Amino acid sequence: MFEFLIETTQAAERIEIGDFVIEIEDVSWWPYFYGAIKYFMAGMTFLFIIGIILVLIRVEGGFKVRIKEAIEEAKEAGKLPKTKIQNKWEIISSKIESKDDDDYKKAVVLAEELFTNVLKAANFSGENLEKKLSKIPDNQLEFKEDIVWAYKLKERILADENFAVDYEEAKRAVYIFQRALKGMNVI
Repeated sequence: MFEFLIETTQAAERIEIGDFVIEIEDVSWWPYFYGAIKYFMAGMTFLFIIGIILVLIRVEGGFKVRIKEAIEEAKEAGKLPKTKIQNKWEIISSKIESKDDDDYKKAVVLAEELFTNVLKAANFSGENLEKKLSKIPDNQLEFKEDIVWAYKLKERILADENFAVDYEEAKRAVYIFQRALKGMNVI
């Protein structure tokens, strides 16, 4: 690889670049010089990559969508009509106040579906509610763990028809979704 470079430099006794003159007597240092430059450039590339990663970590919050802004945009686009949401919430409220165990279950399922539909209308995608919630910064939705608990309760209700849900548990799940929807200014 360096034969051409060595032959070229041996043919000339000196290299002139403008006023700068290099006297060439021994060219055995060229491979070492090339190696030094190669490793220096590899090191600089590594440092730039680390710098880019650190900058991206630092501004991570800047890439996440603001939940309230997304909800407002969905409302303005007509994806979240207030009367339709209020009607659905009244149905959920009536079912949770019912004395029937099946109505408790339906209230939890309907509340989770309403919450998921609101996130979907605000363009938060994901295969399930947990994935959608991961796209919302923690400082914008403070009680994600409670929402995940209520979501898992809904999943257990749908997975097993005989799953027993008591009134307090169902009311807590519906309250969690209500609190989240109120926090997003939906209801």
